[in-house]
Amino acid sequence: MNWPNSHSRLSLTAVFIVLIAGSPPMSEALAQEQPILDWGQGLKWYERAANEGNVEAQYRLGLFHERGVNAPQDFKAARNWYYQAAQQGHGAAQFRLAALLQVGQGGAANAEAAALWYRQAARQGIAQASHNLAVMLERGLGIPTDPAEAAQHYDAAARGGIGPAAMNLAMLFLDGRGVEQDSVTALAWLMFAADRGVAGAVVVRDDLVDKLSENDRREALARLEAIRGG
Repeated sequence: MNWPNSHSRLSLTAVFIVLIAGSPPMSEALAQEQPILDWGQGLKWYERAANEGNVEAQYRLGLFHERGVNAPQDFKAARNWYYQAAQQGHGAAQFRLAALLQVGQGGAANAEAAALWYRQAARQGIAQASHNLAVMLERGLGIPTDPAEAAQHYDAAARGGIGPAAMNLAMLFLDGRGVEQDSVTALAWLMFAADRGVAGAVVVRDDLVDKLSENDRREALARLEAIRGG
């Protein structure tokens, strides 16, 4: 039987950064603007739109200040603009705000607030937010440990393409933490993670393959196909 090989390495740190394509239109003035050559002037246009309540301008200003692109790097300002956009329901802003709150950039760290905003972003389908929230829940990082809820968020994140979430979910199934112990389902998620180049997934997968029966291995492949199709 041919087992899937790992490919296309996925950086573990990449799960903490998200940019969303297909952003909603900005204000009419911004929508009609020409390519900005003078970012000092362009920044004023974004600030004007943001101060008028334009959520996309608020989010982009947060990005500019967080990364020091097109604006001075200023985590406090980034946190402020992300918060304003997050309050209006901007999922990517909710995710970035949560990340800053978690590590304490731009102000004091606040794990409970970070978890709240990760949860909001996760509800909008942002897979990275589901993964980060799951890690907090599994490890009790500033919030109560809840492996059962962690498993749910790992599942959502993995189905959203986050390889490390699949690996973490597989380990929960192997250990029976938060879910019923199930080595077959664990193997399916390990194969899924290995496909995405997650470090260590191939070793754990191959070790588990040696311990399972032929029928169990076939069932794991069937579950993997169901995951891919789901």
